[in-house]
Amino acid sequence: MNMYVLLIAYLPLLAGLVCLFLLLRRRHLQHRADSVNPVKEYPIQERAIPHADRILEDPGPSLKDNDMEEMKDRLCNVLEREKLYLNPDIRVGDLAERLYTNKNYLAQTIKLKMGKNFCQLVHYYRVREAMRLYAQNPDLTITQLCRRVGFNSMTTFNTAFGRNTGFTPAEWCKEFRKRNEAKALG
Repeated sequence: MNMYVLLIAYLPLLAGLVCLFLLLRRRHLQHRADSVNPVKEYPIQERAIPHADRILEDPGPSLKDNDMEEMKDRLCNVLEREKLYLNPDIRVGDLAERLYTNKNYLAQTIKLKMGKNFCQLVHYYRVREAMRLYAQNPDLTITQLCRRVGFNSMTTFNTAFGRNTGFTPAEWCKEFRKRNEAKALG
């Protein structure tokens, strides 16, 4: 019986130590994230959102504008260098973990600084990569492009391509081939 009383007495102490450990780990990760030197080139054209503070109904804790700019820089840098968007199973939490932040802050930064949600941002990078791949190898089929850039669905690929270019993948590829043939002839 004494052992149970002793265990119950030490339980709050153990819980406090776990909380302290988690707090210190979070501060350490944030310190590491703050020490990253961001790249100052923006691969995505900035678009201001009027009344951006009203977009999120309950945004909860918010980042300062300069913190969001820094996170945007780090995000673009990681996406450009590591091409994490090619992973068909990428989630906002995976990217947030890679950037040493939480997914709510990352999603808020993407929304307010890039004018997109997470899926739209990933689709933007995937479509851009599909265009680059096709330009390098025009023999690729639309289905091959779809799979190589991380889409699991042709429907989603077609929709994302249309939203980002104004063309279906087939229309864009046809137009690309036509322009290249005209350049070769003229």
